[in-house]
Amino acid sequence: MSQTYTSAGTSVNSRRLPAVYRKFPARFGGILLDYGCGKYIDHIRNVVEVAAKMSYLPYDPYNQPDDTNEATLQAVSWAMQNRVPVDVVCSNVLNVIDDDQTIRRIALEISSVVRQTGGTAYITVYEGDCSGVGRQTGPDQYQRNQPLEYYTRFFDCGSIQHGMIVIK
Repeated sequence: MSQTYTSAGTSVNSRRLPAVYRKFPARFGGILLDYGCGKYIDHIRNVVEVAAKMSYLPYDPYNQPDDTNEATLQAVSWAMQNRVPVDVVCSNVLNVIDDDQTIRRIALEISSVVRQTGGTAYITVYEGDCSGVGRQTGPDQYQRNQPLEYYTRFFDCGSIQHGMIVIK
């Protein structure tokens, strides 16, 4: 099975900082990959680059332009080759994907970045009603309704800390 819904329309937060940014320790001067960053990134970029002095790399195949995604992938590739630590944030992405194969692929990509650079990943999900029954929630939108613990199976090493899956 492949991903049926892009859930691009679920990216609606244009001003409020996602909760994950208040939960993880910033690596001052480091690199931050925002995997599935959504449509609105200026408010996030400002906090990450100004307050934490980190390089902000947004990536979202459904909400960011191809040139932005390509520049991010090139920067991450360079960091992986040069063992420069890249921390990864993946906020409320896995819960809007309707198939396990795509989640596995994303988990592998995130884990590879962390492993090859010595960074840390911080993954959050919106748990919905926690029923475990996924459903379409709007045109081209999906919600898995799985608790955070469900997603740990997709990562080879990780633990739940402060309401996030943390991978080192």
